[in-house]
Amino acid sequence: MLLESIRTRPCPACFVCGSGGDTIYRDLDDVLFGAPGSWSVSRCRNARCGLLWLDPQPVEEDLGRAYANYYTHTSQGGGSSLPRRAFRQVKAAVLRARLGYQGAAPGFAWRLTAPLGHLYPGGAEALAATAMFVRAPGRESSLLDVGCGAGDFMAAMRGLGWQVTGVETDPRAVERARGRGLDARHTGLEQAGFDDASFDTVTMAHVIEHVHDPARLLAECRRILKPGGTLVILTPNSASWDHRHFGRDWRGLEPPRHIRIHNRSNLRRMLDTAGLEAVRVATLAINANAVWTRSAEIRRARSAGAAHVAASRMPLGGVASQLAERMRLRIDPDAGEDLLAIATRAA
Repeated sequence: MLLESIRTRPCPACFVCGSGGDTIYRDLDDVLFGAPGSWSVSRCRNARCGLLWLDPQPVEEDLGRAYANYYTHTSQGGGSSLPRRAFRQVKAAVLRARLGYQGAAPGFAWRLTAPLGHLYPGGAEALAATAMFVRAPGRESSLLDVGCGAGDFMAAMRGLGWQVTGVETDPRAVERARGRGLDARHTGLEQAGFDDASFDTVTMAHVIEHVHDPARLLAECRRILKPGGTLVILTPNSASWDHRHFGRDWRGLEPPRHIRIHNRSNLRRMLDTAGLEAVRVATLAINANAVWTRSAEIRRARSAGAAHVAASRMPLGGVASQLAERMRLRIDPDAGEDLLAIATRAA
C-alpha cells in the first residue's frame, strides 16, 4: 500500500524540562509497519531528565498516516489447551494473592498455586500486569481504559467486578469491543466529555508515548479521577537494558508513532506537574521477551536492507533475555523494558 508523506514540524526542546536536545539517531525507517519518512531521535541534555523525542515530529493532522498498516488492536484468542488452562489458574491465584481478587481463585488451592507465578518468564509482575496492577474494586467501582483497543482488558476487568468504560480512536477496534457488549467510545480522552471525578481508576497501557501533549493528557486523567482515585500507566522505558544493547534498532523507539519515550525520572516529574501523587514508579521485565525478539529482527532486517520485519516467533533467546533482565533489575532498577507508574489524585 502506497502511503502519503507525513508532514513534520521541528521540536528542538525537551517537552518536560525545556532543555535542548542532542540527536542520538538519524535516518530511522519504519521497518515494522512501513510508515513513510525518515526519522531522528533526540535526547534531553539535562542528565536528570533524559527524555527521548522525535525531532522533527509528525504534525498531529498527519499522524494517522503512521497507522495505516498498523495492527488494529485485535482480540487475543484464549484457547483451552492444558498449558493455557494451567496458566490461567496460576494467573488467577497471583491476582488474588497480590491484588485481592478473591473471585478469581476461590477456595484454598490458590495459596499453593500463586508461588508458581515466579516461574513464569516475566515473573509474578507480568501476571499482575494483566490487571494493570489495579487492586480489587469496592462496590460499584468504575474503571476507564484509555486506548482500550478491541476490549480484551476491559472484558477481563469486567469479569473481575469492575464497571468498565473505554475510549479508543481506532474505529475498527471500537466496533469489536462493542460487539462484546462493552462500553467503548470512539473518541480521544479529552474529547470524551466525562464529568469531573467520574472514575475510581484510569488505566493507560502503551498510550502516553503516542500522544503529542502528554501533559494535557495527564491533567485530564486527574480531572476525571475521583479524589483518592488511581492512575496506572505502562509505557516503554528509554533507559532499558535492551535499548542499551540494540540502540537504534530497539523496538521501543518505533518511529514515527512513538513521539516521546520516558524514563523513571521524567515520568515522575510529569505526574508531579499534573498534580498526581506518585505511589510507584518502576521498571519491569514483563515484555522483555517480545522486545528482545522484535529488536533482533529489526536489526537483521536493517542489516539486510529489507523493507519489513518478518513475523515474530518468540525464540528461546527472548525468554533467556527476559530472565536475565529480571535478575539484572535486582541491581539496576532502570533495566526493565516496561516503565510502570501508579499515581493517585489526592483525596
